[in-house]
Amino acid sequence: MKKITYLLGAGASANALPLIKTSSGKNGPGLPQELKTFIEKNTSSLLSKNQSWDSETIGTLNDIADKCIEFGTPDLYAKFLLETGDSTNYKILKTFLSVFFKVKQDLENCFDFRALSFLTTISQNQKIPDNIKILTWNYDRQIEIAATKLKPINPGGYSMIQGFSSWPNMRDGHDTGVNPFLFHLNGVAGYIHSERNFYEDIEGYFSFKTTLNKETLLSFAWEDEAISSKKIFHEQRLPVAREIASQTQILVIIGYSFPFFNRDIDKEIMNTMMPSLQKIYVQDPFYDGSQLNGLFDIPPPLLKNIVHVEQVDNYHIPYEL
Repeated sequence: MKKITYLLGAGASANALPLIKTSSGKNGPGLPQELKTFIEKNTSSLLSKNQSWDSETIGTLNDIADKCIEFGTPDLYAKFLLETGDSTNYKILKTFLSVFFKVKQDLENCFDFRALSFLTTISQNQKIPDNIKILTWNYDRQIEIAATKLKPINPGGYSMIQGFSSWPNMRDGHDTGVNPFLFHLNGVAGYIHSERNFYEDIEGYFSFKTTLNKETLLSFAWEDEAISSKKIFHEQRLPVAREIASQTQILVIIGYSFPFFNRDIDKEIMNTMMPSLQKIYVQDPFYDGSQLNGLFDIPPPLLKNIVHVEQVDNYHIPYEL
């Protein structure tokens, strides 16, 4: 069996969640504007229900949302906060993003059905096959949610399909003792880092102030142990990603355009793949993969095996599977 790795960007969840950039396209206004709308939608109910948000917190969040719109992406504004030494608002922004994605998925039931179609298609004998892995830059839990929907009718204590495992939210799935099926390169929303258990659920959906006293499991590509308490997270991220990459023969890139801030890690992953990589599928209505040669040292034989997949109705299933 060919070893197949999927590399996911925001486009892989675009039918349910906003794209990272400010946008006027069919997928909505983009994450910066969605953050602003999220505050406007929830302000009155949060204040009336005596939640941990107060007018000062909401004012700060509004300012942060405005800045995300001004900068175009939350990532760029976060980098600005880091470079200017504003660690307080940097942490607030990360917590805000984590709360936003948790609410959208858990309370508003935002779900991209393509994730379930994908898992249903690749599953064999009620199990995820061992030769497929996913590396994702997304904070969301769309794949995890799909795995819960695909659980057996008689689960035997399991809440997800067998063979499914996720990192760093390791409770989402089975402890397989091997590299996880789903690996979040930037961490995942809805969790906080725990020294004892590595990860814990955020308490409630709007417990904003209590969450601010802790470190979210959502991260950025430029973070390392020098600026974060999540030492184990950063020690494990690249070694495991490289191990998955080193075995990859077929790469399927979905909705990902290799943004600048992720380039260092992307180069580590792609360079590790090159000796074994035989074909690259790029699934995106606009990005055809021709830019890859300018970003990475791709051998000429592999350049001839970059295939553009324009349809985005479902995640691409390569014929090599």
